[in-house]
Amino acid sequence: MTVSVLLPAGKAGPSGPNPPRGVHLSYMDNPATAVVTWHTTNASTSRADWGSSTGPPYSFTAAGTDYLSPGGSFLHRVTLTGLTPGSRYYYRVGDATMASSYGEASFRAALANGSAEEFTFAAAGDWSFSSGTTATSNAIQAVNPNLVVPLGDLFYSNSEAVVESVYQQWQAFGQGSFVQEVVGNHEYPGGSGETPTNVYCAFVNQPGNERTYSFKFGNTLFLAVDWGQAPDNTADGVDASGAPCAGAAGTNAIRTWLNATLAAANLDHDIIWKVVLQHFQCYDMTNQSYFWMCPGGNNNNLDQMEDIMNNRGVDLVLFGHDHTYGRSHPVKFRTLIQGGNNYDTPGAPIYFDLGTGGSPGTAGACRTDNWVAKCRTPTATTGFGHFRISPTTVHYEFVENSAGVIDSFTLTKRPPTD
Repeated sequence: MTVSVLLPAGKAGPSGPNPPRGVHLSYMDNPATAVVTWHTTNASTSRADWGSSTGPPYSFTAAGTDYLSPGGSFLHRVTLTGLTPGSRYYYRVGDATMASSYGEASFRAALANGSAEEFTFAAAGDWSFSSGTTATSNAIQAVNPNLVVPLGDLFYSNSEAVVESVYQQWQAFGQGSFVQEVVGNHEYPGGSGETPTNVYCAFVNQPGNERTYSFKFGNTLFLAVDWGQAPDNTADGVDASGAPCAGAAGTNAIRTWLNATLAAANLDHDIIWKVVLQHFQCYDMTNQSYFWMCPGGNNNNLDQMEDIMNNRGVDLVLFGHDHTYGRSHPVKFRTLIQGGNNYDTPGAPIYFDLGTGGSPGTAGACRTDNWVAKCRTPTATTGFGHFRISPTTVHYEFVENSAGVIDSFTLTKRPPTD
């Protein structure tokens, strides 16, 4: 299959005999730094040049770290330092002499903790290597968000060549936005449709633990959670302790970390919004009864997370797994809190099924519960959720690749006075 990836205007693009491929930024929970990761076809040295104006020359340069993935991909990363939060930077990456390079690209440094400045992020899961992935990647690049959140089930292959190809499609947005991935059940070792977890970790370069982690961006706390390969298995998945790509296993450990991190956030005056990122459903807008993370429903599942979401004031919960689009109103233990498309301090999360990155499906039918705000199950859907965050308001749209905006709402939250 031949796919095309849009490159941004300017001097971006590969050059030389062994150019960087799959260039993507990641955020390490420090507004003064950014990490840029890429792969090459052959072994290479690595370097990055960057500055606040176009180059060359650039104000800063740094050598990179060159390493092999478990399957032998030639990977490279460089940490860009000395960034002023919220400022725009221009950069190029390549080998030590820049005989082979990718550039020039640009990005905005992360906002300072507690910043009142507006920012945007895009989210979608269930990608694969497909023309749909290319379309979604190019559509995200067109809105140029600060962050992009791939919500698990990213590659659907145990071949690192496919993993590399997906990153090459993501380069459309990855060279200008921080890419913060989430582990799905297909990022666990198994058959031909699963990517080994250590391969996933080699490519991503996320804060601390690449499988479960948190980071602050401006006035928002993001928590990315790995619940494991099987959502009804409470012994797998990991928390954010231990070595990178590891952690204490099991639902009890994950719940302890999730609860403690959110409790601390509620004492942090820099944090207004709290967003949980994962792969498995809590509220499913289809009739497939995938309520694996939440109690009740037809499966009578354990409450692995919903009590914490409500008790700690989480605002948004994003997931994939269903290869479709759906969204709830603010809902608490199957009780509708607010309807319509303008929510005011609801005190309950909104849940999003965003399994629309590039592998759409039409299985099942839509639920008719009053907490279902939107369900797209009968129609194959690719696209992404687009969130615009300010200190008092979240403006949201779901952008379908061919139909445009098919869902939207405004969420307002009046902050506490103490």
